[in-house]
Amino acid sequence: MNETLDDRTTAYILETRRPFEDLRQVASQLAGLLVLAASGARSTGPGHPLLDAARETLDRAGDEIRSARPSPRSRRHHEYLLGAVGALDQAVSAALLRLRGDRLADVDAVLGPLKAGYGQLQAAAGRLPGFELVAFNQGCCASSKSEV
Repeated sequence: MNETLDDRTTAYILETRRPFEDLRQVASQLAGLLVLAASGARSTGPGHPLLDAARETLDRAGDEIRSARPSPRSRRHHEYLLGAVGALDQAVSAALLRLRGDRLADVDAVLGPLKAGYGQLQAAAGRLPGFELVAFNQGCCASSKSEV
């Protein structure tokens, strides 16, 4: 992406970078709750501090993204961000209604929309500069397949 950015696209990037990071944080918080639920923790339901923080952060980020004014060049990026907000909202709502540490079957109700939301964030990250996601499969701890 070595193209020169117009002023309106640059303004959009600056306006939406923090809400993008907030959406990443919401996805991480939900993933953490799913790990707790999968381990049998009984405190993963409504009222858990991570879930409350995720809802608050998501609401703020969603408001900021919905009020952003994308340029023609950033319109697709904006659509991905709106998709991420919608999917993560479904995931948070499912967690509030259905996550209990002793009911592992309900983890899927959160995991599906969480994956969809993260997929929207990945798609958005590829559209404009400044919205990178960490590729965990490229990290130092990722397992590598060596040919034998």
